[in-house]
Amino acid sequence: MTALGASKVSLSTFSSESLWQRSGRLSGDRSELFQLEDRKGTKFLLSPTHEEEITTLVGSTVRSYRDLPLRLYQITRKYRDEPRPRQGLLRAREFLMKDLYTFDHSSNDALQTYYEVRGAYSAFFDELKVPYLTAEADSGSIGGDLSHEYHLPSPKGEDRILSCSSCDYVANEEVARSRREPFSKDLHDVRKQTPDQSSVGKTLSLELLAQSHAWYTITYRVSKDGDTIYIAIYPSVVIHGHEGKERATKLNFDVLKSTFADIDTAAEVLDEKDRSQKKKKYVLDYRISEMVKGSCNVFIPTQTEIDVDFDDIPVVDLVRIEDGDGCPNCETGTLKAHTSIELGHTFHLGTKYSKPLNAKVPGDSPATGTVKYITTKSSISQDETKVISAEEETDNKIFLEMGCHGIGVSRLIAAVADAFVDGKGLNWPRVMAPFEAVVIPAPGLEDDAKIVLDTLSQEAAPTDITSTRQLPAIDAILDDRPKDMAWKLKDADLIGYPILVVLGRAWRKEKKCEVQCRRLGPLRQNVPLQELRGFVDSLLMKL
Repeated sequence: MTALGASKVSLSTFSSESLWQRSGRLSGDRSELFQLEDRKGTKFLLSPTHEEEITTLVGSTVRSYRDLPLRLYQITRKYRDEPRPRQGLLRAREFLMKDLYTFDHSSNDALQTYYEVRGAYSAFFDELKVPYLTAEADSGSIGGDLSHEYHLPSPKGEDRILSCSSCDYVANEEVARSRREPFSKDLHDVRKQTPDQSSVGKTLSLELLAQSHAWYTITYRVSKDGDTIYIAIYPSVVIHGHEGKERATKLNFDVLKSTFADIDTAAEVLDEKDRSQKKKKYVLDYRISEMVKGSCNVFIPTQTEIDVDFDDIPVVDLVRIEDGDGCPNCETGTLKAHTSIELGHTFHLGTKYSKPLNAKVPGDSPATGTVKYITTKSSISQDETKVISAEEETDNKIFLEMGCHGIGVSRLIAAVADAFVDGKGLNWPRVMAPFEAVVIPAPGLEDDAKIVLDTLSQEAAPTDITSTRQLPAIDAILDDRPKDMAWKLKDADLIGYPILVVLGRAWRKEKKCEVQCRRLGPLRQNVPLQELRGFVDSLLMKL
């Protein structure tokens, strides 16, 4: 945050419902909001996020575009009424977040800020030395049309990330695409059996597909209010990978939810009577759409034919992406799925909050202009660019261009702990460890251990004559508790210190310290005191 020029703030735990009504977010799903009233009946929320509060604060205090850019951050507790809290800190109703909010006077500057923040976040995760992925993402309820997530691959994760084997394409399954492959040869065969389209006019029946229901799948889901049935039609088999093999398909529910915002994907409609009495809306996989043009009679497994005008049906890729599917950004790569934990998220918000909350700054606007960038919206192809225009003006006032960027601090701690734990205990990265090294002396060597601790804790000249890097002080601690040495060693492993410096037999015989590091080997090496400082520093550089 210091590198970005951000100032620290502290926002209230309580948020006013009226602000959320003005921004429009209160009209959505409230199931995860903690709502309460004071003695006067004023309605509040336990803040799950602070976009409304920070926008109102900045809008009332910034007097001119010359006060911009402005970057504010906080580290605070957030609250969400999770339906199923689980896995400790990974999914809890109370959690710790680091939020950064950015304000600029033009969309050009806001996008430049966005990529600066992405660079800072990447540097942060690089310093942790964890195997993270940066993925294109859906903006969800926060809003905006450009966002990226930072994920730690883990079998305990709840997200599914697709990455390419050949290029740098990485995307959350919610927005991921795959290369458009040809039809399954079986579907080609079926089409060959279909009557000449000229003989049937604009209608092309899917009855031939229905003769064997293996050709395609129909899934029924209901709207959240129960009034509408959503019918998804997609192929049961598709071509898979460079070898042209076929695979069975699964429905991509993320695409279904993005197509119909009010769909309840968990509620399948199985009763034929319920299906016949409700309003119906269809969505079609592009593979079937390319096979059947114009209006047609869609065969439903209940032996009922329903007339559908394909011009009015959304056409999307309904097939869930699997390992080995082709990458949409290159010709040779294949996609690999990773189960992962989301650690951070960056959003380019534009004027999503500043407009409804009337957050503007007066003054002469700078020169206008446009900036182009590739959007991750599924409605725009990968080869198209969406142009964001310059700032909008009303009465010589400029709507603030915003971004918000978060890191889940409590989730990060839990995810990294789980990623590096072993049978002996935790294995913290250097920058997250309570101390970088612990000195553990055998009985009778406590005074010598203080000398070793002082050696580690002081800055030192470079050990390599070709290097000009000053060796920084190591953040070390001496375990001088009145416990036996075996207990201290087990406790040090359990806590997860990156480096253990043990004074035992080697010290008594040769004045050498035994240096231990479980993550690098495990490593055990006897090192003379005069070389200890440089040796420990070289190990920490890898951690």
